[in-house]
Amino acid sequence: MLNEQRTGPVASSDGAVNPARADKEGAAVITAAHGKYAEAARRGKLFFSYCAARATSVPTTAQIGNIVWNPAGSGVVLAMLKWSAQIQVTSATTLGITFGYTAQAITPTTATVADASGCTYLNAGSPGRGLAKAYAIGTLLVAPTPVMNLLHNTAAINTVGVDKIDGDFEGLWIIPPGYACALSAITAAVAAAGMTSTLTWEEIPE
Repeated sequence: MLNEQRTGPVASSDGAVNPARADKEGAAVITAAHGKYAEAARRGKLFFSYCAARATSVPTTAQIGNIVWNPAGSGVVLAMLKWSAQIQVTSATTLGITFGYTAQAITPTTATVADASGCTYLNAGSPGRGLAKAYAIGTLLVAPTPVMNLLHNTAAINTVGVDKIDGDFEGLWIIPPGYACALSAITAAVAAAGMTSTLTWEEIPE
């Protein structure tokens, strides 16, 4: 039967066709062959945006921080995967960092590209480019709408030893063509040269 599963380990070799495996309770056994993102990364489908030592604005049309834009007509959606942020300059009135999105049918204007961006398959030379665009500064049509708080900021942060905080979106947020996402400050902007951050995503055909 095609749906039969063998209980216990299967001794195999390259090129062999194997039955599905079950445990002693009859549940299907599935294990990761490689790292969680290795398959998509090796196929050149994972991308990153890195913004170093940037002021980060509250949600606004004149956005400063880490911005990722999926152009209209790109043919892909962006499945957001991971984020990291490090507030490294005392920002006494910034309460934290949030993730948000906004409709953006055209290229952001007065834009400054991210300090580094591209494919996570890091080869000799510059990383390959995806369809999404990454910016550190950009004028947006509409201020981003916050949808998730990412971290809390201590006002009297000790800049001698600054902690990096990171987390997983796990594909929870999907950015369709004609939309952008961004990291923004909560309550008040991060001070000049105050935050370094990274966003990563997978580009998936619509």
